[in-house]
Amino acid sequence: MIDIDRNKKLPFSFSDFTSGTFLNSVGIDLTGSEKKASGWCALRGDLASTSRLYTNEDLINQTVSANPAVVSIDSPLSLPFGRLSVFDDDPGRAAFGITRTCERMMSKRGIRSYPPLIRSMQQLTLRGIKLAHIFRSLGYTVIESFPGAAQDILGIPRKQKDLPQLINGLQQFGLKGNFSSELTSHDEIDAITAALVGHFFTDNKYEAIGTLEEGYLILPKCMY
Repeated sequence: MIDIDRNKKLPFSFSDFTSGTFLNSVGIDLTGSEKKASGWCALRGDLASTSRLYTNEDLINQTVSANPAVVSIDSPLSLPFGRLSVFDDDPGRAAFGITRTCERMMSKRGIRSYPPLIRSMQQLTLRGIKLAHIFRSLGYTVIESFPGAAQDILGIPRKQKDLPQLINGLQQFGLKGNFSSELTSHDEIDAITAALVGHFFTDNKYEAIGTLEEGYLILPKCMY
């Protein structure tokens, strides 16, 4: 087990949610290929359970089994306004670029993110858009989340900087589960954070940044 820094004060904790144990979210830290495992988390109240899943079918089936109020996906779920495809041969690439309004808004706040249509992100964005469409067609509320931004807002280190302290921060927030085990992957930890953003959304403690045409990225609102 990892020791929690009890002296660290986070700007928000699970006890601040008004919906409490009625919160039920699924978070997915999506990869760009079904050959690479995606992190998956069912967050029921303050209890997190995670898995590493590969195929779209497995992600869909496990999410349906969890029956969440919201599905929170760590992946771009839309294109920049004016773009028709994720690929470089899109005729609108020169005019409309590779970033969306939400990325530009985060950049102005000092929150780092990747453009959704750089080559290394294209397959992820394509897969995210497809999965979001499937979940919505099944009747689920789907939101786009970015665990790195949520972690910045909550004052928790990102996984690239300090994974043990990120785990500490989630425990300090009040979340429970076996995610402090060394067997838990960093993708599962980000899936927990994505699901936590779903809790903020359900409890109406969120900020939506972006535009109607491009859709919105959901951020925790505790710092505003």
